[in-house]
Amino acid sequence: MLFIGVSAVAFMWAPGSPVPVVQNGALRRLFTGILFAGGATAVVYSPLGQISGGHINPAVTLAFWRMGKVPARDAVMYIAAQFLGALAGAYAAGVAWGPLTTSVQYAATVPGAGYSWAGALAAEAAITFLLVFTIFICVNKPRIAPRTGLICGSLVALLVMIEAPVTGTSLNPARTLGPAVLAPAYAGLWIYFAGPIAGAFLAVAAYRGQWGSQTVCAKLYHTEKYPCPFDRCDYRLVAAGETVMREGESGAEAYLVERGSLDVQRTGAGAETVSLARLGPGDWVGEMSLLLDEPRSATVVAATAAQLRRVTKQDLGHVLAEDPRRTGDLLRQLARRVKAANERVAGSA
Repeated sequence: MLFIGVSAVAFMWAPGSPVPVVQNGALRRLFTGILFAGGATAVVYSPLGQISGGHINPAVTLAFWRMGKVPARDAVMYIAAQFLGALAGAYAAGVAWGPLTTSVQYAATVPGAGYSWAGALAAEAAITFLLVFTIFICVNKPRIAPRTGLICGSLVALLVMIEAPVTGTSLNPARTLGPAVLAPAYAGLWIYFAGPIAGAFLAVAAYRGQWGSQTVCAKLYHTEKYPCPFDRCDYRLVAAGETVMREGESGAEAYLVERGSLDVQRTGAGAETVSLARLGPGDWVGEMSLLLDEPRSATVVAATAAQLRRVTKQDLGHVLAEDPRRTGDLLRQLARRVKAANERVAGSA
């Protein structure tokens, strides 16, 4: 991200750049933001980002740590890697572009002329709040979760256009420290640590106040290709044909179908497989075993590639209390099953 971002600043703003000068300042900042944020978005969707979770930013990692989705030891290691990566990326841009990079001080972020430290601190806290809160919203909404990187990248590009004259739009302590060490440019450096961290923690408090403490996972983009690195991930990704649960096994967890479809099957009297239902987004599966502490009553197989949200006994109460829509979905599903059972009994009478 830093290599792409520092290169973007160098080519868009350095004297002697081969890129034609965009005279309108706001438009120039927007193009710079698109390139800088585009690098971050590309990283999130790349194999590297899918393997790691794609945080890139210590403020994002600390926010998910605060939400209980990243263990403290992992958070420390992630942040150390982010700082080292930022330094290496900015250095690589300096090697690649030489005077273009040094003339813009490696894209170092400093408070704009005329802005006090308090104003710069508040601005960094506010824009990081917007970024982290948007991430929380996206990763917890199944319909838009796959587009988290695109949505947040677009937000960052817009923030660069609007806010860059105030602080340079850091949002990220690592993004600031790497260029600052190489420039060197340490003016107001503490602002770019305190502001983003404060904004991230405010986003955690705001999200908890609105939706409670349940977040699905700290990974920004899930696919079936790369396993999630976080032990506290509540997603399960299954391929078409994969068995989700088997008839007769114990059930310690239920699932919410967030993407794809599942087939519910049962072994008939003649050992043949009988199809009972097709489940899709919004449906629960395995909830009866979870609620009644009984073995699974059917086998469930993925009809298509599917994304499931895991719900254990420990967090079932939280999900139901904090998400009325999910509670309504479960009650309607249970009611349909009772109605179907009554109809079968009436039909056989």
